[in-house]
Amino acid sequence: MEQWLPLFRHLLACPVANAAAFSSFPASGECPSSPPPATALLRILLSPAPTLPDSASDPTAAILFQILPPFLQSQALSFLASSAHLLDPHLLRSLAARVLSAPPGRYGFWARRGARHLLDGLPEEEGIPGVASDEFVDGFHEPPPWLKEAAAWARPVLPWLPIDCRSLMGSGTRGRGAGDGLDGIGLETFVLAQDEDVEMQEAECVSQPQAPPLGDQIVQRALAVQKEIVTVESGLVAQRVVKDLQDLCVESRNATAVLSLVQPWEADDETLRVLLSNLVLQEDGMCGGGPALVLCSVFLPQLLELQRPPSSVLLSAALDLCKRHPAAALEAVLFPLVLRKGGLNVPQCDVLTRIVKECMHPLHIAAFCHRLLSGEEQERKPLCMPQHHESVGTHLVWTESLFTLFYSILSQDICLTPSTIDELISVIDERASEFSRSLKFSNFLKCFVLKCWHQCKNQRVLLERAAERTNTFLTKAILAKLRPAS
Repeated sequence: MEQWLPLFRHLLACPVANAAAFSSFPASGECPSSPPPATALLRILLSPAPTLPDSASDPTAAILFQILPPFLQSQALSFLASSAHLLDPHLLRSLAARVLSAPPGRYGFWARRGARHLLDGLPEEEGIPGVASDEFVDGFHEPPPWLKEAAAWARPVLPWLPIDCRSLMGSGTRGRGAGDGLDGIGLETFVLAQDEDVEMQEAECVSQPQAPPLGDQIVQRALAVQKEIVTVESGLVAQRVVKDLQDLCVESRNATAVLSLVQPWEADDETLRVLLSNLVLQEDGMCGGGPALVLCSVFLPQLLELQRPPSSVLLSAALDLCKRHPAAALEAVLFPLVLRKGGLNVPQCDVLTRIVKECMHPLHIAAFCHRLLSGEEQERKPLCMPQHHESVGTHLVWTESLFTLFYSILSQDICLTPSTIDELISVIDERASEFSRSLKFSNFLKCFVLKCWHQCKNQRVLLERAAERTNTFLTKAILAKLRPAS
C-alpha cells in the first residue's frame, strides 16, 4: 500500500477531496499513471480485503474499503463523486450499495452520507435492494434525542435552539470578572419576546451604533500620517507609520473615517505589503470585521484600477491575508471587484481566480455565487471606502473575463444552488448572441453543461438554442453533449 500513500495523504489533508486537485499521480509499482487516480482508487477499494473477523458470515463485506478509517472512507467517496462522470456507474453503484445496505454500525454517518451523495449523482436506475431512496435524508436534519426532550417543555432561546432560556441564565448574569457568560448582561436581553412586533425586531437587529466623528487632534494626526505614508523610504519607517495609523484607528473609534482620510492605498507596493501584514483593526460594525476594512482600504483600490498584473510582493501579502480571513476577502475583494461598473478585465480576473482557488472553501464560493446571482440587491451591497463608491455598482457587467471567472469556479466542482444555476442559464440565453465568437464564453458554456448537466437537463432546449448561436470550434462539442444520441 506504500504506493498509495500520496493519494491517501491528499484525502486526509483536503477539506473537500477533489480529483481535479490531485493532478499528479506516482507512476511506480502497482499505482500507475494510467488509468486516472479515481479509476485506480475505485478498483482498489472494491478489491478483496485481508481476512476480517466477520467476513466468514458476510463475505460481501470483505472489500478493502471496509478496513479504512471512517474519515478516509468519507473522503474517498467524495473523491470518487468528483469524477463520477468518468467512472463506471455500475462499479460506483456497487460500492455505494455495499455501504448503504451494510448492517447498522459498520459504517459511520458521514461514510453513509457520502455513499448516498455518490448514488444520487449517478444516472437514474431502478432501486437497489436493501437501500431506501430517502434513507438518511430525513435523519440528517433530525435533532438528537436530548434536544427533542428539551424542546417538549422549553421556552426556546432561539427558534432553532430549543433550550430553556432560564437554564442558561446563570452564565449570563455573573459579573464581568467571572471569565465566562456575557459580561453581566442577562441572556434574556437577547431573547425576542413571542408577542413582540416583527418589524420592531427587525429594526432592532439592523440598527448599529454610529461611530463618533473625528476630533480636530485626530484629524491633524491623520493628515500627518497621510503625508508620511507616501514618502516612506525603508521597511522600519513603514512599520512605524503602520503603528501610528493603527493607534489612530483605535483612539478615534472610527477606523473607517481615519483610513478614508489617510488614503493608505496611495502608498507604494512595499508599504502596502507592510500594511497588509501588520495592520490589525477591530471594526465590529463592518461585515467581515477588521480584516475586511484592511483589505478594502489597502488592496481593493489597487485592484479597481488594475490594468496589468500586480507585483508579486503585493499579491503575496494580500493572498496571505485572504487565506487567514476568507470571509473578509469575500466581502471586501470579491464582491466589490466583480460588481465594478466598468466590468472585470483580464488582470483583475487572474487575481480573483487565485483568491478563489487558494483562499476559499467551496462553501464560501457557493454562497458567493448565490448572493451574486440570486440574492436581493441589499445582499449585493459592496464594501468599499467612500472614495470608491462611484467605481462599484450593484449589478453585474458581463464580460469575457467574468465568464472566465465562473469557468474557474465550475472547474473546482462547486455545488451551486438551483437558483444560481437557473440564473446562469438565463444569462447564457441572453448573452449567447453578444459573445457568439468568444472562445471564453464557449469554454464556460461547455464547462457549465458538463458540471451541471443533472441540474439543468430539464432546460436542455434553452441551452441548445444558446449553443446554436455560438460560432467557435467548441460549438459542435457543446451541441453533442446537449443532444442525446438517438
